[in-house]
Amino acid sequence: MKYSEKKLTLYQLAFIDEFMASGRKSEALLRAGYKGNGKKSSLDSQAAKMYANPKVRAEIDRRRALLAEKSLISSEQIINRLAKMFNGELTTQYVTKQGDLVEVPISYKNQIEAGKLLSAILGLEAEKKIDVKHEVKITDHLSENLEQATRTFLAKRVEPKKLIAAEYEEIQE
Repeated sequence: MKYSEKKLTLYQLAFIDEFMASGRKSEALLRAGYKGNGKKSSLDSQAAKMYANPKVRAEIDRRRALLAEKSLISSEQIINRLAKMFNGELTTQYVTKQGDLVEVPISYKNQIEAGKLLSAILGLEAEKKIDVKHEVKITDHLSENLEQATRTFLAKRVEPKKLIAAEYEEIQE
């Protein structure tokens, strides 16, 4: 066991191992043994915290560097390949019922997956999660404002002559 690994808990090491295998924080946390309350938002939050831990990140970076040294493929090659997939520039071979080999564009599903991987690799993932409770409060507030505006509008529509007279007097003053 290396010195840097001694500073990490078994749980953190399990997370790192699983993250290095899958590249997905939440999946790694579950496989490492996370026992949360069952909510996806809690899982995602805890996974993000684990990933942001300086010791955990340092070990992930160390392992990535070792893999890059040993690898025959560079991160630039991977990114370029994923970019081509995402842009629909790559094709795949398909055998027809008649036995002919044809080139077909990769599926949209594969393009979307390539986009997700690219955003994760390049750090383009949305950092800010939507606060649902805050969104509900804003929606309720807007709803109340709309209701009040509707009442005001209807009240003005009922007595248009008085309204016009009152506005005319305000303009004259």
